[in-house]
Amino acid sequence: METCNVAIIGLGGFARLISAAIKESKKIRIIAGADSDPNRIEKFKEETGIEKASCNAAELLPDPDIDMVIIATPPAYHYDLGRLFLSSGKHVFFEKPGALTPEDMSMLIELTETNKVKAGIDFVMRRNPLYFILKELCNKNMFGLPERAILENYAHDDSLPPEHWFWDYEKSGGIWVEHGVHFFDLANWLLGLPKKAYGEKILRDNTGLTDRVLGIAYHNNNAVVSYYHGFTKPEAFEITYFSSIFERAYAKAEGWIPIKLTIDAMVNPEVEKYIMEDLLMKARSYLPGIDVTLETRLLNSWDSAKTFMGRGKGYKATARVKFTYQLTKDRWEVYRACVRRGIEDLVQVIKGVKPEPDVTLHDAKKALDVAFMMEER
Repeated sequence: METCNVAIIGLGGFARLISAAIKESKKIRIIAGADSDPNRIEKFKEETGIEKASCNAAELLPDPDIDMVIIATPPAYHYDLGRLFLSSGKHVFFEKPGALTPEDMSMLIELTETNKVKAGIDFVMRRNPLYFILKELCNKNMFGLPERAILENYAHDDSLPPEHWFWDYEKSGGIWVEHGVHFFDLANWLLGLPKKAYGEKILRDNTGLTDRVLGIAYHNNNAVVSYYHGFTKPEAFEITYFSSIFERAYAKAEGWIPIKLTIDAMVNPEVEKYIMEDLLMKARSYLPGIDVTLETRLLNSWDSAKTFMGRGKGYKATARVKFTYQLTKDRWEVYRACVRRGIEDLVQVIKGVKPEPDVTLHDAKKALDVAFMMEER
Protein backbone atom coordinates (compact mmCIF):
# COMPACT_ATOMS: atom_id res chain seq x y z
CA MET A 1 0.00 0.00 0.00
CA GLU A 2 1.29 3.45 -0.91
CA THR A 3 2.27 5.86 1.84
CA CYS A 4 -0.38 8.42 2.74
CA ASN A 5 0.87 12.02 2.96
CA VAL A 6 -0.74 13.99 5.77
CA ALA A 7 -0.79 17.53 7.15
CA ILE A 8 -1.42 18.24 10.82
CA ILE A 9 -3.60 21.26 11.60
CA GLY A 10 -2.94 22.52 15.12
CA LEU A 11 0.59 21.97 16.38
CA GLY A 12 0.15 21.84 20.15
CA GLY A 13 0.67 18.99 22.59
CA PHE A 14 -1.62 16.51 20.89
CA ALA A 15 0.08 17.10 17.55
CA ARG A 16 3.37 16.07 19.16
CA LEU A 17 1.76 12.85 20.35
CA ILE A 18 0.44 12.22 16.83
CA SER A 19 3.87 12.88 15.34
CA ALA A 20 5.46 10.41 17.76
CA ALA A 21 2.81 7.81 16.90
CA ILE A 22 3.17 8.25 13.15
CA LYS A 23 6.95 7.92 13.27
CA GLU A 24 6.42 4.22 13.95
CA SER A 25 4.14 3.78 10.91
CA LYS A 26 5.22 2.81 7.40
CA LYS A 27 1.82 3.79 6.03
CA ILE A 28 1.78 7.50 6.92
CA ARG A 29 4.15 10.40 6.34
CA ILE A 30 3.75 13.94 7.71
CA ILE A 31 4.63 16.45 5.00
CA ALA A 32 3.03 19.69 6.25
CA GLY A 33 1.56 21.51 9.21
CA ALA A 34 -0.41 24.60 10.13
CA ASP A 35 -1.00 26.61 13.29
CA SER A 36 -2.01 30.20 14.01
CA ASP A 37 0.92 30.55 16.45
CA PRO A 38 4.22 31.36 14.65
CA ASN A 39 6.23 29.99 17.59
CA ARG A 40 4.58 26.60 17.20
CA ILE A 41 5.29 26.70 13.49
CA GLU A 42 8.99 27.22 14.14
CA LYS A 43 9.08 24.51 16.79
CA PHE A 44 7.34 22.11 14.41
CA LYS A 45 9.95 22.83 11.74
CA GLU A 46 12.79 22.30 14.20
CA GLU A 47 11.40 19.03 15.58
CA THR A 48 10.36 17.47 12.27
CA GLY A 49 12.61 19.06 9.68
CA ILE A 50 9.49 19.79 7.62
CA GLU A 51 9.53 23.22 5.97
CA LYS A 52 6.00 23.15 4.54
CA ALA A 53 4.20 24.88 7.42
CA SER A 54 1.83 27.83 7.53
CA CYS A 55 0.01 30.11 9.94
CA ASN A 56 -3.01 29.85 7.65
CA ALA A 57 -4.45 26.34 7.20
CA ALA A 58 -6.24 27.41 4.02
CA GLU A 59 -2.87 27.78 2.28
CA LEU A 60 -2.59 23.97 2.33
CA LEU A 61 -5.85 23.44 0.45
CA PRO A 62 -4.45 23.44 -3.12
CA ASP A 63 -1.45 21.24 -2.27
CA PRO A 64 -1.88 18.08 -4.42
CA ASP A 65 0.66 16.14 -2.34
CA ILE A 66 -1.53 16.18 0.78
CA ASP A 67 -3.84 13.15 0.85
CA MET A 68 -5.32 13.72 4.30
CA VAL A 69 -5.36 16.30 7.07
CA ILE A 70 -5.38 15.56 10.79
CA ILE A 71 -7.25 18.21 12.78
CA ALA A 72 -5.63 18.46 16.22
CA THR A 73 -6.80 21.92 17.31
CA PRO A 74 -9.00 22.73 20.32
CA PRO A 75 -12.61 21.59 19.72
CA ALA A 76 -14.02 25.01 18.77
CA TYR A 77 -12.14 24.88 15.47
CA HIS A 78 -12.92 21.30 14.47
CA TYR A 79 -16.10 22.01 12.55
CA ASP A 80 -14.89 25.02 10.55
CA LEU A 81 -11.60 23.36 9.62
CA GLY A 82 -13.34 20.09 8.81
CA ARG A 83 -15.82 21.89 6.57
CA LEU A 84 -12.97 23.75 4.85
CA PHE A 85 -10.94 20.65 4.00
CA LEU A 86 -13.80 18.27 3.26
CA SER A 87 -15.29 20.83 0.88
CA SER A 88 -11.96 21.02 -0.94
CA GLY A 89 -11.86 17.25 -1.45
CA LYS A 90 -9.38 16.35 1.30
CA HIS A 91 -9.87 13.35 3.59
CA VAL A 92 -9.93 14.27 7.30
CA PHE A 93 -9.06 12.58 10.58
CA PHE A 94 -10.53 14.48 13.54
CA GLU A 95 -9.42 14.64 17.12
CA LYS A 96 -12.56 14.23 19.23
CA PRO A 97 -15.21 15.58 19.44
CA GLY A 98 -15.03 16.67 15.76
CA ALA A 99 -17.73 19.31 16.29
CA LEU A 100 -19.42 21.00 19.24
CA THR A 101 -22.99 20.03 18.29
CA PRO A 102 -24.73 17.04 16.72
CA GLU A 103 -26.10 19.38 14.04
CA ASP A 104 -22.61 20.46 12.99
CA MET A 105 -21.48 16.84 12.91
CA SER A 106 -24.42 16.04 10.62
CA MET A 107 -23.20 18.78 8.29
CA LEU A 108 -19.72 17.24 8.21
CA ILE A 109 -21.22 13.85 7.41
CA GLU A 110 -23.15 15.43 4.54
CA LEU A 111 -19.95 17.00 3.22
CA THR A 112 -18.16 13.63 3.15
CA GLU A 113 -21.00 12.19 1.09
CA THR A 114 -21.33 15.19 -1.27
CA ASN A 115 -17.58 15.44 -1.94
CA LYS A 116 -16.94 11.67 -1.92
CA VAL A 117 -14.24 11.90 0.74
CA LYS A 118 -13.59 9.88 3.88
CA ALA A 119 -13.33 10.95 7.50
CA GLY A 120 -12.63 9.29 10.83
CA ILE A 121 -12.39 10.30 14.47
CA ASP A 122 -9.98 9.60 17.29
CA PHE A 123 -12.08 7.44 19.63
CA VAL A 124 -9.12 5.58 21.12
CA MET A 125 -11.11 3.41 23.54
CA ARG A 126 -12.26 1.20 20.68
CA ARG A 127 -8.64 0.47 19.74
CA ASN A 128 -7.68 -0.85 23.17
CA PRO A 129 -7.40 -4.68 23.41
CA LEU A 130 -8.95 -4.65 26.89
CA TYR A 131 -12.11 -2.93 25.69
CA PHE A 132 -12.13 -5.31 22.73
CA ILE A 133 -12.32 -8.14 25.29
CA LEU A 134 -15.38 -6.50 26.88
CA LYS A 135 -16.92 -6.05 23.44
CA GLU A 136 -16.48 -9.76 22.67
CA LEU A 137 -18.04 -10.74 26.00
CA CYS A 138 -21.04 -8.50 25.25
CA ASN A 139 -21.41 -9.78 21.70
CA LYS A 140 -21.30 -13.42 22.73
CA ASN A 141 -23.49 -12.92 25.80
CA MET A 142 -20.79 -14.90 27.60
CA PHE A 143 -21.84 -13.90 31.12
CA GLY A 144 -25.45 -13.03 30.55
CA LEU A 145 -26.91 -9.57 30.09
CA PRO A 146 -24.93 -6.50 31.13
CA GLU A 147 -26.88 -4.86 33.94
CA ARG A 148 -24.61 -1.99 34.96
CA ALA A 149 -21.54 -0.03 33.92
CA ILE A 150 -19.75 2.64 35.92
CA LEU A 151 -17.23 5.20 34.69
CA GLU A 152 -15.30 6.98 37.45
CA ASN A 153 -12.80 9.53 36.13
CA TYR A 154 -10.82 11.52 38.70
CA ALA A 155 -8.77 13.55 36.25
CA HIS A 156 -5.99 16.09 36.65
CA ASP A 157 -6.42 19.84 36.30
CA ASP A 158 -2.94 20.98 37.34
CA SER A 159 -2.18 21.93 33.72
CA LEU A 160 -5.55 23.67 33.25
CA PRO A 161 -5.44 27.21 34.69
CA PRO A 162 -8.77 29.10 34.85
CA GLU A 163 -8.04 30.88 31.55
CA HIS A 164 -7.46 27.61 29.66
CA TRP A 165 -9.86 26.95 26.77
CA PHE A 166 -10.93 23.69 28.43
CA TRP A 167 -13.15 25.60 30.89
CA ASP A 168 -14.77 27.79 28.22
CA TYR A 169 -17.98 26.22 26.90
CA GLU A 170 -17.72 28.22 23.68
CA LYS A 171 -14.31 26.69 22.97
CA SER A 172 -14.56 23.17 24.42
CA GLY A 173 -18.25 22.38 24.63
CA GLY A 174 -17.82 21.54 28.32
CA ILE A 175 -16.71 18.31 29.96
CA TRP A 176 -19.46 16.15 28.46
CA VAL A 177 -18.56 17.19 24.91
CA GLU A 178 -14.79 17.65 25.16
CA HIS A 179 -14.04 14.58 27.24
CA GLY A 180 -17.19 12.59 27.85
CA VAL A 181 -17.67 11.60 24.21
CA HIS A 182 -14.82 9.06 24.55
CA PHE A 183 -16.82 7.06 27.06
CA PHE A 184 -20.22 7.66 25.47
CA ASP A 185 -18.80 6.09 22.31
CA LEU A 186 -17.43 3.20 24.36
CA ALA A 187 -20.81 2.53 25.98
CA ASN A 188 -22.60 2.91 22.63
CA TRP A 189 -20.17 0.37 21.11
CA LEU A 190 -20.68 -2.11 23.94
CA LEU A 191 -24.39 -1.66 24.64
CA GLY A 192 -26.01 0.30 21.82
CA LEU A 193 -27.48 3.79 22.05
CA PRO A 194 -29.19 4.79 25.30
CA LYS A 195 -32.93 5.33 25.30
CA LYS A 196 -32.57 8.30 27.64
CA ALA A 197 -29.89 10.05 29.67
CA TYR A 198 -29.55 13.01 31.99
CA GLY A 199 -26.73 14.70 33.84
CA GLU A 200 -25.76 17.27 36.44
CA LYS A 201 -22.97 19.85 36.56
CA ILE A 202 -21.16 20.92 39.73
CA LEU A 203 -19.43 24.29 39.91
CA ARG A 204 -16.12 24.93 41.61
CA ASP A 205 -16.64 27.29 44.53
CA ASN A 206 -16.39 31.02 43.74
CA THR A 207 -15.09 30.48 40.19
CA GLY A 208 -18.05 29.69 37.95
CA LEU A 209 -16.05 26.82 36.44
CA THR A 210 -17.77 23.47 35.96
CA ASP A 211 -15.13 20.99 37.11
CA ARG A 212 -17.36 18.00 37.92
CA VAL A 213 -20.21 16.33 36.07
CA LEU A 214 -22.22 13.21 36.73
CA GLY A 215 -24.87 11.48 34.70
CA ILE A 216 -26.80 8.32 34.03
CA ALA A 217 -27.90 6.62 30.81
CA TYR A 218 -30.44 3.84 30.23
CA HIS A 219 -29.64 1.35 27.46
CA ASN A 220 -31.40 -1.67 25.99
CA ASN A 221 -32.34 -4.59 28.26
CA ASN A 222 -32.45 -2.13 31.16
CA ALA A 223 -28.66 -1.78 31.31
CA VAL A 224 -27.77 1.31 33.34
CA VAL A 225 -24.54 3.29 32.85
CA SER A 226 -23.39 5.99 35.25
CA TYR A 227 -20.65 8.51 34.58
CA TYR A 228 -18.58 10.77 36.80
CA HIS A 229 -15.86 13.13 35.62
CA GLY A 230 -14.01 15.36 38.06
CA PHE A 231 -11.11 17.54 36.96
CA THR A 232 -9.78 18.16 40.45
CA LYS A 233 -6.52 16.24 40.97
CA PRO A 234 -2.79 16.58 40.27
CA GLU A 235 -1.70 14.33 37.41
CA ALA A 236 0.33 12.13 39.76
CA PHE A 237 -2.85 11.35 41.72
CA GLU A 238 -5.46 10.87 39.00
CA ILE A 239 -7.34 7.61 38.59
CA THR A 240 -9.92 6.26 36.15
CA TYR A 241 -11.81 3.00 36.00
CA PHE A 242 -14.62 1.56 33.92
CA SER A 243 -16.57 -1.27 35.54
CA SER A 244 -19.04 -3.59 33.84
CA ILE A 245 -21.41 -5.81 35.78
CA PHE A 246 -22.93 -8.80 33.99
CA GLU A 247 -25.30 -11.41 35.38
CA ARG A 248 -22.37 -13.79 35.94
CA ALA A 249 -19.28 -11.56 35.99
CA TYR A 250 -17.73 -8.37 37.30
CA ALA A 251 -15.20 -6.63 35.02
CA LYS A 252 -13.02 -3.62 35.79
CA ALA A 253 -10.67 -1.76 33.42
CA GLU A 254 -8.19 0.49 35.21
CA GLY A 255 -6.74 3.70 33.83
CA TRP A 256 -7.83 6.51 31.47
CA ILE A 257 -5.94 4.50 28.88
CA PRO A 258 -6.43 1.11 30.56
CA ILE A 259 -3.57 -1.34 30.72
CA LYS A 260 -5.23 -3.77 33.15
CA LEU A 261 -8.59 -5.56 33.06
CA THR A 262 -9.85 -7.93 35.76
CA ILE A 263 -12.83 -10.22 35.30
CA ASP A 264 -14.30 -12.06 38.29
CA ALA A 265 -16.64 -14.65 36.77
CA MET A 266 -18.70 -17.74 37.32
CA VAL A 267 -17.54 -20.19 34.64
CA ASN A 268 -17.84 -23.67 33.26
CA PRO A 269 -14.99 -25.48 31.45
CA GLU A 270 -16.09 -24.30 28.00
CA VAL A 271 -16.24 -20.64 29.02
CA GLU A 272 -12.95 -20.86 30.89
CA LYS A 273 -11.24 -22.39 27.85
CA TYR A 274 -12.56 -19.68 25.55
CA ILE A 275 -11.40 -16.86 27.84
CA MET A 276 -7.94 -18.35 28.35
CA GLU A 277 -7.30 -19.39 24.76
CA ASP A 278 -9.42 -18.02 21.89
CA LEU A 279 -10.24 -14.65 23.43
CA LEU A 280 -6.67 -14.10 24.60
CA MET A 281 -5.29 -14.85 21.12
CA LYS A 282 -7.74 -12.42 19.52
CA ALA A 283 -6.81 -9.71 22.02
CA ARG A 284 -3.08 -10.25 21.46
CA SER A 285 -3.44 -9.51 17.75
CA TYR A 286 -5.95 -6.67 18.09
CA LEU A 287 -3.56 -3.71 18.40
CA PRO A 288 -0.25 -4.05 16.53
CA GLY A 289 2.77 -3.67 18.81
CA ILE A 290 0.80 -4.21 22.02
CA ASP A 291 0.74 -7.69 23.55
CA VAL A 292 -1.60 -9.01 26.24
CA THR A 293 -0.83 -11.37 29.12
CA LEU A 294 -3.29 -13.31 31.29
CA GLU A 295 -3.11 -14.54 34.87
CA THR A 296 -5.83 -16.56 36.60
CA ARG A 297 -6.72 -17.18 40.22
CA LEU A 298 -9.25 -19.75 41.37
CA LEU A 299 -11.63 -18.18 43.88
CA ASN A 300 -13.94 -21.14 44.38
CA SER A 301 -14.78 -24.45 42.73
CA TRP A 302 -17.40 -27.17 42.83
CA ASP A 303 -16.85 -30.87 42.10
CA SER A 304 -19.59 -30.90 39.49
CA ALA A 305 -21.60 -28.23 37.72
CA LYS A 306 -23.74 -26.54 40.34
CA THR A 307 -26.92 -24.61 39.56
CA PHE A 308 -27.07 -21.00 40.77
CA MET A 309 -29.93 -18.53 40.67
CA GLY A 310 -29.92 -14.82 39.87
CA ARG A 311 -32.57 -12.46 38.47
CA GLY A 312 -34.94 -15.42 38.51
CA LYS A 313 -32.69 -17.39 36.14
CA GLY A 314 -30.73 -20.54 36.72
CA TYR A 315 -27.25 -21.24 35.36
CA LYS A 316 -24.56 -23.86 35.94
CA ALA A 317 -20.98 -23.17 36.97
CA THR A 318 -18.04 -25.28 38.09
CA ALA A 319 -15.82 -22.47 39.36
CA ARG A 320 -15.47 -18.82 40.21
CA VAL A 321 -12.25 -17.49 38.63
CA LYS A 322 -10.50 -14.13 38.56
CA PHE A 323 -8.90 -13.40 35.17
CA THR A 324 -6.38 -10.55 34.96
CA TYR A 325 -5.45 -9.28 31.50
CA GLN A 326 -2.45 -6.94 31.33
CA LEU A 327 -1.04 -4.97 28.42
CA THR A 328 2.72 -5.26 28.03
CA LYS A 329 3.39 -1.54 27.41
CA ASP A 330 2.80 1.56 29.50
CA ARG A 331 -0.22 3.78 28.92
CA TRP A 332 1.64 6.29 26.75
CA GLU A 333 2.85 3.61 24.36
CA VAL A 334 -0.65 2.15 24.30
CA TYR A 335 -2.14 5.60 23.71
CA ARG A 336 0.19 6.26 20.76
CA ALA A 337 -0.55 2.81 19.33
CA CYS A 338 -4.31 3.45 19.55
CA VAL A 339 -3.99 6.83 17.83
CA ARG A 340 -1.75 5.34 15.14
CA ARG A 341 -4.16 2.47 14.53
CA GLY A 342 -7.06 4.88 14.10
CA ILE A 343 -5.20 6.95 11.53
CA GLU A 344 -3.94 3.86 9.69
CA ASP A 345 -7.47 2.51 9.55
CA LEU A 346 -8.63 5.64 7.73
CA VAL A 347 -5.62 5.38 5.42
CA GLN A 348 -6.74 1.87 4.45
CA VAL A 349 -10.09 3.33 3.42
CA ILE A 350 -8.49 6.16 1.45
CA LYS A 351 -6.26 3.65 -0.39
CA GLY A 352 -9.22 1.39 -1.21
CA VAL A 353 -8.27 -1.50 1.07
CA LYS A 354 -11.63 -1.36 2.90
CA PRO A 355 -14.89 0.53 2.28
CA GLU A 356 -15.34 2.41 5.57
CA PRO A 357 -13.32 3.10 8.73
CA ASP A 358 -14.07 1.18 11.91
CA VAL A 359 -15.10 4.42 13.60
CA THR A 360 -17.07 6.93 11.55
CA LEU A 361 -18.50 10.41 11.92
CA HIS A 362 -21.86 8.73 12.48
CA ASP A 363 -20.36 7.28 15.68
CA ALA A 364 -19.11 10.76 16.58
CA LYS A 365 -22.62 12.17 16.16
CA LYS A 366 -24.11 9.45 18.36
CA ALA A 367 -21.63 10.30 21.12
CA LEU A 368 -22.52 13.99 20.79
CA ASP A 369 -26.21 13.07 20.97
CA VAL A 370 -25.61 11.48 24.38
CA ALA A 371 -23.54 14.47 25.51
CA PHE A 372 -26.45 16.75 24.64
CA MET A 373 -28.85 14.47 26.55
CA MET A 374 -26.58 14.95 29.57
CA GLU A 375 -26.58 18.70 29.00
CA GLU A 376 -30.38 18.66 28.47
CA ARG A 377 -29.89 20.75 25.33
